[in-house]
Amino acid sequence: MIYLWELINKTLKKVSHILITAVFLILFGCEGKYSEKSQGIIAYKVSYPKMDKNNFMLDFMPKKMTLKFKNDKYVTNLSAGMGMFKTSFIIDKDANEFSQLVKLINKKYILTLKGEDIKASINSLPTYHIEHTGETKKILGYICEKAIITVDNEANDAFTVFYTNKIDIESPNWNNQFKEIDGVMLEYQYEKYGICMRFKAQNIKFTEIDDSEFEIDSKYVPISEVEMNKEMQEIFDSFQ
Repeated sequence: MIYLWELINKTLKKVSHILITAVFLILFGCEGKYSEKSQGIIAYKVSYPKMDKNNFMLDFMPKKMTLKFKNDKYVTNLSAGMGMFKTSFIIDKDANEFSQLVKLINKKYILTLKGEDIKASINSLPTYHIEHTGETKKILGYICEKAIITVDNEANDAFTVFYTNKIDIESPNWNNQFKEIDGVMLEYQYEKYGICMRFKAQNIKFTEIDDSEFEIDSKYVPISEVEMNKEMQEIFDSFQ
C-alpha cells in the first residue's frame, strides 16, 4: 500500500512538472514574446515652449502626434497646415531600419537608413547627457521615471523627460539621442530645424494594430539625408 502511494505521488509530481513546463513555454517561449501591451496607440499633445504665443503661425503647427506600435515596430505621425504637410517615422528594430516620410501638398519623399547609417546620423546630432534623478511622476496611471537631459549645444539647453517600462516596446529609443533611456517616453522634448517641440501623452490605448500601418506607399520618392534635411528646414522655416 505504501509502495502504491509513493508511485502515485511520484506520478503526480511528474505530471505537475510537465504541466508547469508547458505553461512556462507557452507564456515565455518564442511564440509568447509579446504581451497584451505590445500593440496599441499613444496620442501626444504637442506644444512649442520656445515659440512666441502670439505668433500666428502656431495655428498651422502640429497640435498632436500619434505613435502606433506593434511587436517592437512603431510609427509616429504628425500633420500641419490643415493636412497639407505630413511626416511619419517608421521604426523597425528587428530590421535595424529607420524611415522618414514627408508629404507636402503633392510632393512625397522618403529617407531610409539602415545599420551603421543610423549610428552615423545620430552621431551628427548634438549629444544628450542624461541624468536619472530617481524621482517619479504619474502620467495616465503609469509611474514614470524622471530624467534631466542636457544638450551639448551653445545654450546647454536642459529639459525633463518622463518614461515608463510598462509598455512593451523593446529598446524604444535605440535609433535616437535618447538611446540611454530604456522606456517609452510619455513626456519629452525635441528640437530640430529651429523648432522646439514638447510632447506629452494624452491617451494610451492597447489595441490590435494592422500590419498595413508600417507599409510604405510606392509613390514616395527616395532621397538622401542631406536632401531630406533641406526639405524639412524649408518647411519649418515657413512656420516661423
